[in-house]
Amino acid sequence: MEKKVVKNTAFLASANVFARAIGFFYFVFLGRILGVENFGHYNFALALVYNFYPVADFGVERLILRDLSKDQSKAQEYFQKLIPLRFCFSIISIIFVTVWGLLIGKTNLDKINVFIFSLCLIPWTFNQLVAGIGNAFEKMEVQSVVALGATFFTAIFGGTIAHLGGSVTQVLLAAFLSNLLISFIAFHFSRKIGLRFKIDKDFEFIKRMLKESWIFALIMIMAVFYLRASVILVNYFMGAYYTGLYASAFKFLEASILIPQSFALALFPQTARLLENNKKSLRRNYLKSLGLILIFAIEYTLFFYFFAPLIIKLSYGSSYLEAVSVMRILAFAAIFFFLNTLPGNIIQNSNKVKKFLLFAFLNLVLVIIFGFFLIPRYSIIGAAWAVFLAEVAGFIINNGFVWKILKGSS
Repeated sequence: MEKKVVKNTAFLASANVFARAIGFFYFVFLGRILGVENFGHYNFALALVYNFYPVADFGVERLILRDLSKDQSKAQEYFQKLIPLRFCFSIISIIFVTVWGLLIGKTNLDKINVFIFSLCLIPWTFNQLVAGIGNAFEKMEVQSVVALGATFFTAIFGGTIAHLGGSVTQVLLAAFLSNLLISFIAFHFSRKIGLRFKIDKDFEFIKRMLKESWIFALIMIMAVFYLRASVILVNYFMGAYYTGLYASAFKFLEASILIPQSFALALFPQTARLLENNKKSLRRNYLKSLGLILIFAIEYTLFFYFFAPLIIKLSYGSSYLEAVSVMRILAFAAIFFFLNTLPGNIIQNSNKVKKFLLFAFLNLVLVIIFGFFLIPRYSIIGAAWAVFLAEVAGFIINNGFVWKILKGSS
């Protein structure tokens, strides 16, 4: 059993690392090929649409993993009953993100791009449904192929189109076609694990799933909106050119979150056990974990602060050097960005997770407020400071909540 866990973990982790690496280099490549302004249009579409991926999922993937891990015989039932739910949520998400794009998009190009890229949600929801059931069966190769394949084909198709002088809209269309291609592969995997493509509209089942999934959905939705709020606000106040500059630096912070997230994920099972049986040991382990992440975060900050000009120039070219100051501020924000990955372990394992929704919403509101005040006055520098201030506030809010949970000993 342990060998299988280690094998599956290594397999999935390797696929995710490769997918992230391909995605990152593809992002940098587009930054060079598209130019600052077109790169800004591209990033606005990504920032807006990615907010709606957790809306399309609505916490169902976590429930699939929880329920089918206990009883795999329900896999076909879940598959055929969740297909219509996933499809409906993807359509609802497309409608909402398209309307939002019409309201805050600066140009017609932005509005079209948002709609085109939002189409990815339809094949993505099916792909994740198959991958989630595969994970419950401990068939991690399904999730690995879905994650790595979508990124790989998007980079190949999108990169080729960009290299040949294609438009941002065509590059985004390549992402939809890539996800559609992966759907055929996911369909093949579904048959291999014994699933039959069948649609069953069971409203009682759907009602039960939504009743259990909404809490996880809201937390994830707010977290994703929070992460990309500054990019959206820069586009709203400053336009595509400055969005391209800001996103070039912000991508390094966004990509690096994989490191503390992996550390937090490794601690998750231990946190669950200690929270129930030994809060005193959990407090001690939590402080040690914060210390370890702090040491790494300081090293990360110093590296990106001093080498920001070289990193920006080598990655994107001289036309993006205005983003150096942004990268330096975000490097300091990374300290709190990294530290804020740990409180979630305790909060999500506690029976007070619903009470945390208000605090998560407060943190989202704060980054928006900071952005509204600072971006019009200080441009992309103000956006970076908005993220920094929101991360400091988040650290105080999250840890205040955690210490209430850990109060007392057991």
